[in-house]
Amino acid sequence: MGNYKIKVNIEIVESDEAISSGPEEIETGVFEFNISPEAATSIDACEQALLSTNYPALRSALAHHLETLSQKKRKRHQPQGFGK
Repeated sequence: MGNYKIKVNIEIVESDEAISSGPEEIETGVFEFNISPEAATSIDACEQALLSTNYPALRSALAHHLETLSQKKRKRHQPQGFGK
């Protein structure tokens, strides 16, 4: 089994999209949270938005990773011709 790389990418960009009530999953491990201009200028509000977006993204990515490993392990231990 090879090594694994963990990558985290955080982007804070201006957007014309509506403010969201919380983080929304865009794809596995990728979440967005649209905040107000006022929140974007507050260190405490920005930090809270980043933390609340980070947690579900971490959980989603970790669950996907462990599921993928489990499937690989099952395939390696499955006898030839089994399940066909």
